[in-house]
Parts: sequence; C-alpha cells; structure tokens
Amino acid sequence: MRIGIDANPMVGDLGGVGWHSYHLLRTMLAQQEGIDFLAYAKPGAEQPASVKAWPGVERIQWMNSSRWGMGKRGSSDELDLYHGTNFKMQTVGRYGGVVTIHDLWLDRHPEYSKKMLGQWPSSFKTRQTALRARKAITVSEFSARELVELYGLKREHIRVIPNGVSEDFVPRRDDQSMAELRKRIGLKAEHYVLFIGGADPRKNHQIFLEGAEMVRKKLGSRMLVLVGSPIHPFGDYEKTARRRSLLEKVLCPGRLSTNDLQLLYSSTDLFVFPSLYEGFGMPVLEAMACGAPVLTSNSTALAEVAGDAALLADPQDARALGEAMIRALEDESLRAALKIKGFARAKQFSWEQAATKTVALYREVCGGTV
Repeated sequence: MRIGIDANPMVGDLGGVGWHSYHLLRTMLAQQEGIDFLAYAKPGAEQPASVKAWPGVERIQWMNSSRWGMGKRGSSDELDLYHGTNFKMQTVGRYGGVVTIHDLWLDRHPEYSKKMLGQWPSSFKTRQTALRARKAITVSEFSARELVELYGLKREHIRVIPNGVSEDFVPRRDDQSMAELRKRIGLKAEHYVLFIGGADPRKNHQIFLEGAEMVRKKLGSRMLVLVGSPIHPFGDYEKTARRRSLLEKVLCPGRLSTNDLQLLYSSTDLFVFPSLYEGFGMPVLEAMACGAPVLTSNSTALAEVAGDAALLADPQDARALGEAMIRALEDESLRAALKIKGFARAKQFSWEQAATKTVALYREVCGGTV
C-alpha cells in the first residue's frame, strides 16, 4: 500500500498537530511493514533529523511540493490513498483520501480568527474537504459531535481515533536536572502550580489567574508557573498577572522542551488545564503519565479524555476553579488518588492503538485490496 501524508505539521516548531503527525507516522512505520509512505512538505522543508533514526525509515520518502503542485501528485506518484493530517486534503490517491479534523474551535468562536477575511471561508473549505474525503478522522467523540452539528456530516462518515501519549512522558525525579531547570527559568519557590497553553484565549489563563487571585492567601508560598507563548493577539500573561496583582507569584518561562515539561509535570503540586475548548487535550494525559494530579475543565473533550482521573471544574467560573485548586492542594489523599488514577488513565491512550486503527481505516477505504 502506498500512502501519501501531509508532513507539513512536522516541520519547524511542532505544535499539537505536529506532534500528532510525528508520533502517528513514526508508529505506523514501526508497526506496518507492508506500507510505503510519501511524506509531502512545502518546498525547502527538510526532513526532521530525528526521522532518520525511525524504525522502518527506509519505507518513507520525503517529498517537497508546492501547494499548487500537490493536486496532481496523487496520480503522478501513484498513491493508493492520501491522508491530510491537518484539516486539508491537497490531493487524492486512486482510492481517494482521508482527512483529520482535530477540532472546530474557530468555527465555534470565529471572533478569534486572525484571517484577513474572517473564519467563514476557511470553515467552508474545511467542511467541503470533510465531505469530499472518504472518511473524516477526528480525535474524540466530542469532536465527532461537533462535525455532525456544525458541518452536517453523517456520523458513519466520521472515524474517532484518539491520540496517544508519548513515551517521553513518564515520572522523572532528577534532582540535578530539576535544579538546573529551576535556575534557568528562575523558579525559586519549592512548590508550584503548573499551567500550560500560552496566552491563546481558549487556553483560558485569564480565568485561571482570576481564580488564583480569589484564593491567593490559601496558595501560600506556591508560585504559578505559566508555560507557553506569553503573548497572543488576544491575551498576555504578564498583563493579566498585573491586573490581578499576582506579578510576584507568576513565572512565565515561555515555551519549553519536552524534557523540561517532563520535569515540571513530575514535580508540580497540581497541574491546571482550564481550557475553554479542546478537541482532545494532550497536556492532561501527559501530566497524568508523569504523575501530576490534574484539574481540568468539565466541558468539551476534556471531561471525556480525563474520565474520573482528574478534578473537574467549570472553566468559565473563576471562583469554582479557584476553590477546586485549593481543594486539591489542601487534600493530600485526593492528590494521591488522582495520581494513581491518572497513571491508569494515561495508559489507556497509546500511539500503537492510534496507528493500528489508522492503518485499519486505510485498508478499509482501499477495500482491503492493497
């Protein structure tokens, strides 16, 4: 079987979709000996260096193609199927194509779109792509319901394949490495509450800090560590902290490596992820896999992904979020229980499962003939 796949998300600074594409492709190559992959990226984009060490790398061809040249690649490269991993399906194979649509955040909240003409043209194109695809893949039952409601897709046209948790996220107690990290980012307090997501409004740092302000005295000497891009067109970590009189309690180290995140997850008193909208919510499972007790939103896909292994709160209610933080921080037995449940929950999501289900879908769409 000859599969084309959009590798553009894997190029440069990987975000959530980039890591999804990276781990999915790597695992499919390791698992499936009967499949050759052609990974398409924009002109000049080089294959990530780490790809060269993947098992099965001899069965992947890195292809550079312009956006305008992609349409004919399916036929000229003799693809059986094309997989658009990031909302777009730029070509098709002889059995068509499938597309992964991770979430519909901007369809729900077009006011946050940065596109010159607004979100509507992009939403229209994505809907047309989903309808044209042989199957639309998404990562949660919540996102599947969104596709039905907002795009009018039939449920049988959608396949839910949840993300996995990278093996990089395991508990790590390394005093020397943690001391070096603390010094590098300026974390002087022994205890801290961790937030990850950046100043993107959907990650909801404003309500997080408002809730923290309400319970400030009970936080004691704990710092609030806010990881991710600190400035966004619709938000700013420092400005929000100043408005909430929390500047001396807030640390904003910017974007950090997977290694740094592993250390912070493993040592935090509490990981808080109060996102307003998620199609999945990988940080919840990453934190659980590292042994962090988790507080997250009771809405969108987050409750679905967290199950009973996290404390849940309304992400739009600052007081409820603040009180849930203090409940977790003051109840050692609750945190211990969340850690145990979190380990078990994270193990239910693997890239091996995601890869197996994705390849099964490829074969299904191709009629089992290749």
